[in-house]
Amino acid sequence: MLKLLIVDDETPARKELRYLIEEASSPREALQIREAKNGREALETVAVHEFDAAFIDINLGDIEGISLARELLRLRKNLKIVFATAYDEYAIEAFKLNALDYVLKPFEAERVRTALTRIRNQIESSRRYASDDTRNKVARIAGEIRKLSIWNGDRVILVEIDQIVFITTADRNSRVCTLSETYLTNHPLSYFEQKFSDDKFMRVNRSYLVNLEHIKEILPWFNHSYLLKMKGYEKEEIVISRNKIKEFRVLFDF
Repeated sequence: MLKLLIVDDETPARKELRYLIEEASSPREALQIREAKNGREALETVAVHEFDAAFIDINLGDIEGISLARELLRLRKNLKIVFATAYDEYAIEAFKLNALDYVLKPFEAERVRTALTRIRNQIESSRRYASDDTRNKVARIAGEIRKLSIWNGDRVILVEIDQIVFITTADRNSRVCTLSETYLTNHPLSYFEQKFSDDKFMRVNRSYLVNLEHIKEILPWFNHSYLLKMKGYEKEEIVISRNKIKEFRVLFDF
């Protein structure tokens, strides 16, 4: 819905502009238009209702339109301003306020249509910017949160990533083993391998993804392989795949 305010001390001017706005709008577009006959009414209306844009005359009797626009923007900083007036000498001052348009009386249908197009484009641009800004903020925060969410019955458990010792396959599921608890999740091991690709986790064989920070010992094993002993899970036998041994030697310098 497009919410507009028309501020003009002359009733015929308000009615004409309202008519031209309605004529220039699509029947499918919802419009909400309110009117104010002076600056005081405009301020009172904007204090109570939200608007996308305001069409403001310059000479309002109780206040100049430029001054009113400044006051309205203090109330609603995202309000789009269009001056609709017979006075062309205020155009430069109007655009210093970042007015979206300056429509001269007598009103022409095409100029009103252009002003509405600019309002709609500006609103859409602001919405896209706000949406992108929100997505970027969420992505940034998500990257900083060091927790893994795991469904446990009817609730979500938030597990500290640094507390995860290893993750292993469990039939078609995965078992997340932390320093204090073990959790079952329906995500495959490949999901966690991708999720923690930039973290200190390594897929040491087909069945285990280990946190390198929680390796307690590296023991020689059969066929020139090695066995990992993990903190808190010393009985778990985790064999390093032969194609990972060289990488481990480099990482731990042995």
